[in-house]
Amino acid sequence: MPNDETLIEKDENLQEINQEIYKRNIELAVVNKTLSLLRKLYQITLLELDPATLSKNMSDSIRIELNIEMTGILSYDQATDSLNPFSFSKSDRFLNALKECGITLKNIPIHSISNNRILKEVVYAKISAMTSDINDIWHGLISEENTKKIADESHIKNIVLYPLVTPSKVVGVLMLGLNRQYNDFSEHERDAMKSFIDVVAVALEKAYLYKELQDANEKLKGLDQLKTEFLSLASHQLRSPLTAIKGYTSMVLEGDFGEINKEAHDAIDRVFQSTLNLMKIVEDLLNVSKIEQGGMKYEMAPFNLCEVSSDMAKDLSIVAEKKGVKLTFESGNENECMVNGDKEKMRQVVLNFIDNSIKYTKEGSIAVSVKKIDKKIVFTVKDTGMGMTPEIKETLFAKFARGDGARMNTGGSGLGLYLAKQIVEAHKGKVTVESDGPGKGSTFMFEMDAIEG
Repeated sequence: MPNDETLIEKDENLQEINQEIYKRNIELAVVNKTLSLLRKLYQITLLELDPATLSKNMSDSIRIELNIEMTGILSYDQATDSLNPFSFSKSDRFLNALKECGITLKNIPIHSISNNRILKEVVYAKISAMTSDINDIWHGLISEENTKKIADESHIKNIVLYPLVTPSKVVGVLMLGLNRQYNDFSEHERDAMKSFIDVVAVALEKAYLYKELQDANEKLKGLDQLKTEFLSLASHQLRSPLTAIKGYTSMVLEGDFGEINKEAHDAIDRVFQSTLNLMKIVEDLLNVSKIEQGGMKYEMAPFNLCEVSSDMAKDLSIVAEKKGVKLTFESGNENECMVNGDKEKMRQVVLNFIDNSIKYTKEGSIAVSVKKIDKKIVFTVKDTGMGMTPEIKETLFAKFARGDGARMNTGGSGLGLYLAKQIVEAHKGKVTVESDGPGKGSTFMFEMDAIEG
């Protein structure tokens, strides 16, 4: 039978084991809480891009999980050597204390960091720091009477500050208002406070970049709007003189002002042709500005796409023949070619597609066709021209896209295919292009819903 000493020794051992288990359980709880917080912070950084919302969500998560009085995220501006409040998460006690003092921390930037002992240490030396006096941080910005009142009423014992550092720079400072002395926290709890610093730093830098991109995007939108307005104004101003030039040169060529010699006739004819080309560019620019300003109007009515395409192919075949290129047209049953749309605008699309193939086909042939496939009317232009790379295909329908064909001196504004795509899509249609590669020709297509019956 065990004696009293043995029982006492066993009891002491049991107490030690229980204490160790309790200590380990506490440590495990802290680790689990830390992991939970890290998961939340990572989730916030993945799902949120808006800087204000991102920093607020992170501040709230940190304060609630650590059960502290205040979390602040301040961004550092190196140009002005200042810390600018990004977000503050406050406990009810801390919030009430601020209200009683009539203070809003988010409206108080901290300038001249070089004159602030504790913040200079954090920002310049990139090391963490701690203070039990709020006045050390907001010295000269908040009165000592108010800082003492805030600390007393919110139960803040220490404020710990961590530098938020990325590989390139210090982006800010994380501020934790603790309701216990820092040394009263366990080692695991203190480690937990440091564990998410890098996550907050990366998130803050991401917020910066997002904000910069937003600002740049807004500026680009403004510039794009100014550009569109300029194009519209300039195009309108060019239209009248070009019309006059076209009219008078036409009259001279037709002999309305008497006969002219061949050299003068050829020179004036070049002026006339150049004026027509310039008028087309002006018309394209006007259409682009209308589309971008939402002012393009469509007169929708049933029409026969086969007839429109046939007429256009017939007219442009003369231009193709002058280049030594054979242009053919084929259609299915013309009675099945009815679509609903703006006839004149779709005529422009057909013109742009065929004209584009003529420009980029030095020799060979161009086959134009219109066929009904299922419930769609499909317009196709297949040429034996210069073809294109996959990279060129990706940008072909963008504004001012010219691709490799620009070196062929083909002329034009680079807007024809862009306008064609916009017009077709306004008719709820689809534009596609295919090419097996450079030198292997191209096939341009658009499709529209057929009118049944």
